[in-house]
Amino acid sequence: MQELTEAQKKVLLKNPNVLKITNSHVVYTPGFKIMAVELSSKGEPPTQIFMSNGIDPSFFKDPGYCHSCLKRWRKTFKVKGKDSLRQEARGRKLKPRSDDLLDDMDMDDLKAIIMIQQDIIQQIKKKKALIKKN
Repeated sequence: MQELTEAQKKVLLKNPNVLKITNSHVVYTPGFKIMAVELSSKGEPPTQIFMSNGIDPSFFKDPGYCHSCLKRWRKTFKVKGKDSLRQEARGRKLKPRSDDLLDDMDMDDLKAIIMIQQDIIQQIKKKKALIKKN
């Protein structure tokens, strides 16, 4: 998405279907997303859905902006269900947490990690002792 002017941001923020606007995107309410997907499935064009809900498609440089939003929302709706549109997923890390990685290791792997850590600690202690001598 391109930069919106301050006037465009003010207009969008007054719209009840807009939660917030960042430098990179407009965050729409879950209710708007769900309603838009349902209207789209009934054949209403994406641009018309946005316009009838007070969102001017001309604010966005990309002429396919409305279509791409609805395409993304429909896919999420289809794959993960209606409730998935109630959650903001942008910025979430999809990587497993580090403690989850440890659950997948056997005892030998964990012991190897401990030995490596102990070796590193010993090296650090030696370097500190050398620094204190000088």
